[in-house]
Amino acid sequence: MGIVQRMQSSGTPAPASRMRGPRPLYLQRSMLVLLSLGYSGGVPLEMAFNLMPTWAAAAGWSVVDVGRLSLAKLPYSFKVLWAPLTDHLDIPGLRWMGRRRAWLLVSQLACLALLGALALNMDAREGVMGPHAMLLLLGALVLAGATQDIVGDAYRAEVLQPREFGAGASVFVTGARIASVLGGAGTLILVSRLETIDAWKPWAWAAAIGLLALSTMLGMVGVLGGREPARAPGMAHGLAASVVQPFQILVHGWGARLAVLFLFVMLYRLPDNLAGAMNSPLLLQGLGYTKEHIGWVRQGMGFTLSIAGAMLAGWLLARWGLVRCLWIFGVLQAVSNAGFMVLAQAFNATVSVKAAETAPVSALVPVIAIESLCGGMVACGFVACMMSVCDRRATATQYALLTSVMAIGNTLSGWASGWMVQAMDYTPFYAVSVIAAVPGMALIPLIRSRLVISAETVESVWEG
Repeated sequence: MGIVQRMQSSGTPAPASRMRGPRPLYLQRSMLVLLSLGYSGGVPLEMAFNLMPTWAAAAGWSVVDVGRLSLAKLPYSFKVLWAPLTDHLDIPGLRWMGRRRAWLLVSQLACLALLGALALNMDAREGVMGPHAMLLLLGALVLAGATQDIVGDAYRAEVLQPREFGAGASVFVTGARIASVLGGAGTLILVSRLETIDAWKPWAWAAAIGLLALSTMLGMVGVLGGREPARAPGMAHGLAASVVQPFQILVHGWGARLAVLFLFVMLYRLPDNLAGAMNSPLLLQGLGYTKEHIGWVRQGMGFTLSIAGAMLAGWLLARWGLVRCLWIFGVLQAVSNAGFMVLAQAFNATVSVKAAETAPVSALVPVIAIESLCGGMVACGFVACMMSVCDRRATATQYALLTSVMAIGNTLSGWASGWMVQAMDYTPFYAVSVIAAVPGMALIPLIRSRLVISAETVESVWEG
């Protein structure tokens, strides 16, 4: 008879901690920490990719200067270059926190300070910085944000057990999507409201971005309340070794299949990457929807369904396993693109002529609903897949490498999509984007046995 049973049979109440079962997976402390990290990591991205170009255009910058802001995004593509530092070096004075949490806290503090500095220079007042200085400031923010991404990705992979990867990925993706809505649409709505008040009009952008900066403190709360993941034994000694060995592990563990893994990372989300770049031109120009139509449907319904999709994917990953879910999610992203193909065909959308009238909003709703739900599931599954590939001894470097490879695929497919639509028109283009799911899915059988690299597989690399 167990302790609890003996206490109950003797009439003595069992301690509450013993009576209660384990907390539900999504309510565990580690999941709540990952939610906060996903949010705080998403804010610098939203600032660089959406808010800053919007403010610059509204402030009257030339199109050349607005275009230059894209240069500030480069650290996200090259973060693998300094990722080994976060795997190897401790932060002086913060070793008591542990390496991962210390790096997270420092990068979050840097993001907070840089967002504040940008906020104070985002209105037409004396002393505002010029475009070149603002570009440098934004570049510094992106550098800090990319560092937070590196460590956050590593923390997520190390603090979870493999069976929790799906749930952890879904929670992290949810936090990032919340940052996209609150940081993007929420900030713009607040700015527009403040600009209608005379006393606040000169400070509208400064106030809105300042509040956004303060909201990133949620991530700091998560870091301080979270636990430091256990470090895997056998870490390399010396900075040079810590740079080389993460790549040695991948080569040793994957062999010739490493090239297949890189191709998979580049191609698996090809349907989303192709269609995503052309969805806005199709909806705005080809189908005549207004920005308000798209905003309400995507931000209202789409936001909720994308979170539901991520949560559903986490649940499916825990029950059906990663490989089976990769097949399912690959099919789903093709299905979501088929919705846009049907929409373009039904209302004769063409790239050569702008729509004379707006297509029915009722036709847009199911397409965006399917896209959002499937997109949340695909994003969660893909993140869980990359987490499973990384060895826990060098998570930051390996995950940064995989996301850099993924960024190459995103950039090339996005660049090619415009040429394809121009040559093929919308309906054939979306048909091709549906078929584009095949190459990535065809690679799954070639990598399925290597999606989780055990420590024993690479032990000789670390000991050598």
